[in-house]
This record gives sequence, C-alpha cells and structure tokens, in this order.
Amino acid sequence: MLNRVREVGKRNGLVIVIKTSDYGGGKKRPRMYLACERSGQYRATKKLKRDDNYTSRITGTKKCGCPFDMRAHRFTTYDEWTLTVVCGLYNHPSAEHLEGLFYAGRLSKDEKAVLMDMSKSMVRPKEILVTLKK
Repeated sequence: MLNRVREVGKRNGLVIVIKTSDYGGGKKRPRMYLACERSGQYRATKKLKRDDNYTSRITGTKKCGCPFDMRAHRFTTYDEWTLTVVCGLYNHPSAEHLEGLFYAGRLSKDEKAVLMDMSKSMVRPKEILVTLKK
C-alpha cells in the first residue's frame, strides 16, 4: 500500500512520507498517517549567542505547511488496508523533477544488492558510484 501511494505521489510531483504510525496492539487497528514531505513548520533547534541575547539562526527550509493528509487503517480480519484522503489539496507547486529530494536519492533493492556485492569484492567507492549511475 505504501509503495503504491508513493508511486502515485511521485507521478504527481509529490513526495509522500509517513507522518506518524501505530502498530495497533491490544484492540486497536494498525494505522498510518501519511502527509506531504513539505507539511508542517520548521522548528529551529540551534540558537546563536550574540551580545547576551539568543538569536535564531537564519536557515532555509522546504516546509511550507502543506495541508495534504491521508490516513490508512488495516482491517482486523484481513491483511488489507483502507486509505482515506483527509485533505487532497497542497499549497506549493508540484516538482517537475525529483532531483534534490531525499526520496529520489534512495537506492532501490536491486541497487542495494549491487552495492553490497561490490563492497564485499573490495571495489573502490568511486567505481561503485559510477556503476550505480549507469
């Protein structure tokens, strides 16, 4: 289910991430809350000390408070999931190319297998990168 949601999001120029999840336990059903990677607000954690006053560091962020939200619940009797779109709107332009996004930079299962085989064969990292790019 998660792979299918991410695939459809990728075709539409969105990167879908797991916002929160709960495995269930007890009488609860397992569930996942999915959202756009740009949802939420940036939280500055580091402060700079200047003249006995704490000032925030000036940083950029890709967070823009996107309201896109989906919820998935698993049926208790079957191994099937139901997906509900809570809010299907987003407040930013969709990405034409997914370059620079963490989701696009992930390695597939096949690429991970090639990486492991080449690493065990003591191939230099530079050559591994060239092979993966091909």
